[in-house]
Amino acid sequence: MALDLRQSLKLQQNLMMTPQLQMAIKLLAMNRMELQEAINNELVENPVLEESYDGEGEDFGSNAEDGAELKQKDPEEVSIGQMGDNQQADNSKDIDWEAYAEQFSYLPASAGSGKDFAHSDLPGVDQTLTRAETLEEHLRWQIQMSDLNHVEREIAVRLIGELTNDGYLDRSNANASLVPEAPKPAQVQPEEPPAAKPAAKSKKRPTTLERLKQLQEEKSSSQPEEEKPAASIDQVEIEHLPHDDPVVLIAQEMETPVEWVEKIRLRIMREMDPIGCLARDLRECLLVQLDNWGYDDECLEYNIVDKHMNHVEKKQFKKITKALATTMEDIGEALKLIEQLEPRPGRNFLPMGTTAESQYITPDVYVHRVAEKYVVDCNDDGLPKLKISAFYRKQIKEALRGDPSKAYIREKLKSAEWLIRSIHQRQKTIYRVMECILEKQYDWFEGTGPLKPLVLKDVAEAIEMHESSISRVTTRKYVHTHRGVFELKYFFNSSISTSAGDSVASEAVKDEIKKLVGAENPKKPLSDKAITELLADQGMIIARRTVAKYREMLGILPSSKRRQVF
Repeated sequence: MALDLRQSLKLQQNLMMTPQLQMAIKLLAMNRMELQEAINNELVENPVLEESYDGEGEDFGSNAEDGAELKQKDPEEVSIGQMGDNQQADNSKDIDWEAYAEQFSYLPASAGSGKDFAHSDLPGVDQTLTRAETLEEHLRWQIQMSDLNHVEREIAVRLIGELTNDGYLDRSNANASLVPEAPKPAQVQPEEPPAAKPAAKSKKRPTTLERLKQLQEEKSSSQPEEEKPAASIDQVEIEHLPHDDPVVLIAQEMETPVEWVEKIRLRIMREMDPIGCLARDLRECLLVQLDNWGYDDECLEYNIVDKHMNHVEKKQFKKITKALATTMEDIGEALKLIEQLEPRPGRNFLPMGTTAESQYITPDVYVHRVAEKYVVDCNDDGLPKLKISAFYRKQIKEALRGDPSKAYIREKLKSAEWLIRSIHQRQKTIYRVMECILEKQYDWFEGTGPLKPLVLKDVAEAIEMHESSISRVTTRKYVHTHRGVFELKYFFNSSISTSAGDSVASEAVKDEIKKLVGAENPKKPLSDKAITELLADQGMIIARRTVAKYREMLGILPSSKRRQVF
C-alpha cells in the first residue's frame, strides 16, 4: 500500500467558549459587590468605556460653568486631553486665589463660628472609628492608671500577653498532668572585665529580683499599716503548678519568684475590668466574680461553682442537694444568680482589635406588590451606567490602514461592547429567574401556604436555560420582598412525601419543628421521636434521624439539654 498526502474538507460542529461567553458566565456568578468592582476595574483599564452621567458631554469632577461651556461644543470634537487643558486654563483665570486664601479657615468645623454649622454635618462615629479596643489595650490602660511600680507593670504586661480571646490565661502549652517545677539552668557567670576598665567592675547593675525587692520594701515602708492589702483568697498552690505554666515561665524569664507573678495575676483578675480575666479555668473565673459580689465559701452559690459545676452541666441536681444538704428550691434560686455571671470575660472585646463586621446586603432584585399584583424590578442603583466613548469611535474611523492604534482601539471597543451586553444579559436572566420563582412560590408570597418543593431543573425548564446557569444566578443573589430579604437559594427545597401522596418542602418541615419546640413544655421537652410522631400526625412522614439533622441545622439543643428543672 502506498502512503500519500491528500487534502480534504470536513464539516463538524464544536462547542467553543468564546471570550464573550466566558465574560457572560463570569459576570453571572458574581454578586453585586464583585460586579461593581469588576465594572470599576474595567473603567480604569479600558479607555473606550465611559460612565454615563445626566449631563451629556460633562466631564466628571468639573464645575457647573465648565459643564455649560462644554455643552456648547460637540462632544465628539473635544478630546480628553483638550478638555482637561481647557478646564485647567479656565479655572486658573476665573478663581481669585487671594480672596480664597483670606476666606479659607484652617480650623476644624466644630471650632468655627459659622451659624450654618450643625452637629449633624459631622460624620458618624461608625465612620470615624477605625477599630474596636482590644482586651489587651483595655487592660494595659488600667495598668498604666494603677499604683503598680514599673517592675510590677512589666510583669502585668507579660501576663496580658498570655490572654486568650475569651479572656483566660493561655495554657495551651501546659501539660495536663501536674509535674514538679524543672530546675533552673545554671547561670554562666560573665568573665571579669579587663583591668583597663575598673569603673565597670566597681559598679554592678542590680538584677530584676533585687530591684523588685527594693521597690517592695519602699512601697511597704511608705504605705500605712492599715492600708496594706489583705491576703488574697483561693490562691493556687505554687508548688503544684506545671513547669510550663505561663506564670512559671514568666517568673523564670524575669528572674522573679513565682509567688509575685501569681500575686499580680490575682490582682488583675480581681480588681481590673472585666472581672475574672486571666483566670485559669471557668471555676476560678466564676469564683472571682462571686467574691467580687460579696459571696464567700459559706454561700450556696459559691459551693456550687466550687465543687459541683460538673453536676450542673449534666443537670444532676439531686446529687447537689444530697452533697450540700439543701432543697431543690434553694438550688434553683442559686442557679438563677450563677446564670448572671460572665463565663467569657473577653466576650465584648474582639481579637486583634477587629470590629464586628456587619454584613450589609444590597438586593439584586425587588419584588413589589402593586394593586394586588407582584412586580419584579432589578436593582440597578449604584452600578455605573456604561457607554462607548464617542471620541474613540471617531478615532477608529479616521485612523489610517495599518495604524497600530486602530487595532488596539478595535480590541478595546469589542471588549467594551461584550461587557455591556453581558451586564444586560445578567440582569435579564436574574429577572426571568425571579419571575419564575414568584410564579411557583406564589402562595408563600401571599402568606397563604408554605414553600413548595422546587429544584433548579424546574426553573431551568421553565425559562429554557441550563441548570448550571440557574445555579450561578441563585448563588449569593438576594431578593427584597415584603416578608424580608432572602437569598434566591432559599426558595429551592427538596421534597418530602406526605401520607396523602403529596410533597412538602424541607423548609416547611423545619418551620414546623421550630413551632413544635417553641410550644413545648420546658420541664418536659419533646424528644426527636416525639417530634417525629407529631409530624406524622400532620402527614409528614420522616425518619427520626432526619428530625435530628433538621434540629441541629436550626440550632436547637437535644431534649436532655432543653429540660428546665426550675
